[in-house]
Amino acid sequence: MVDALRRAHDMVRPGGWVVDLHPTAAIASVEVGMHVTGRVDGGDAPLRHAAAGAALATVLDAGLFAVDRAVEFTFYTYGDTIEELRDYIEENWRDGRIDDTVVRRTRDALREAPGTRPRVREQVRLTKLHAIS
Repeated sequence: MVDALRRAHDMVRPGGWVVDLHPTAAIASVEVGMHVTGRVDGGDAPLRHAAAGAALATVLDAGLFAVDRAVEFTFYTYGDTIEELRDYIEENWRDGRIDDTVVRRTRDALREAPGTRPRVREQVRLTKLHAIS
């Protein structure tokens, strides 16, 4: 990640901008409404996401970029069913999976909340970086 940000710095003219967008190290949860039914097993995702944050701090400390703005926000991925959501996570996340216990708990919660869709909740950080010459 540090190398990628250094390359980005080399490609951006002084005074230019780069946007960094990545999940935080917080573990993603599965929810039905406001009820958390379990966690997404992201494998080493929390470590990778923490490393991305550390890499960003490294290039800031090196004076390659300055933070113009940063915001952390909640990002939701919805499924029509827990099975659809489980399959999406397995197909699109590097090591992500929703285990059978969470699927079962989510099915139970959905029966108690008709019309509600299951979702995965992630925390994401967006940082607008200003290239320093």
